[in-house]
Amino acid sequence: MHITSMFHRFGVAMIAGAVLTAAPALADDETEQFIQSVLDEAEPYLDAPDQETQFDGIRQLVDKYVDMRRVGLFTLGKYARRITPEQKQEYLPLFKEYATGIYQDSLSTYAGEKLKVTTSIDRSTRDIIVNTEIIDAEPGSDLANMVVHWRVYRTRDGDLTIVDVGVDGIWLAIEQLEQFTSIIANNGGPPAGIDALIVDMREQVAE
Repeated sequence: MHITSMFHRFGVAMIAGAVLTAAPALADDETEQFIQSVLDEAEPYLDAPDQETQFDGIRQLVDKYVDMRRVGLFTLGKYARRITPEQKQEYLPLFKEYATGIYQDSLSTYAGEKLKVTTSIDRSTRDIIVNTEIIDAEPGSDLANMVVHWRVYRTRDGDLTIVDVGVDGIWLAIEQLEQFTSIIANNGGPPAGIDALIVDMREQVAE
């Protein structure tokens, strides 16, 4: 399967509505405040009248708050330990560029809207999911009942970073994991399969 098909489904889900299936746990006030501050920082960019300003702003936020190295290695699954240093040197910057484009396309869906934090779920002390909704969405619209989930990782030093976004049961990094490992396996496994993934990603970034 072409890897962009996954992102098309993710983009559709971003305007379709969502539910979270994980069991509730205690709220994490610090992480909720972290995500709300990110959303507040994003608001001026999403309110910008032109897409270039929106995309530039989203790129800055992704650079600042998303742990692309962690996500990029996660999406390789069991193959992360078999990537060569040379492949890693090419893959990680390429993944960052590739995934940033997906964040830009997805988050620009909310141009003119304001997201607010509603609840959070502590999967562990270092793995937290924060739920957000649209403020004042038009009743009956696709956005009215939509929930966007942000998966946050707390480092050993206590720093918070975003490692995934989910809507309608579709988690971006998990979908990437399934698609990327499939491409690697279908091309003979490492190292050739990782080379094939890099070629596919490079083509997508160039489009």
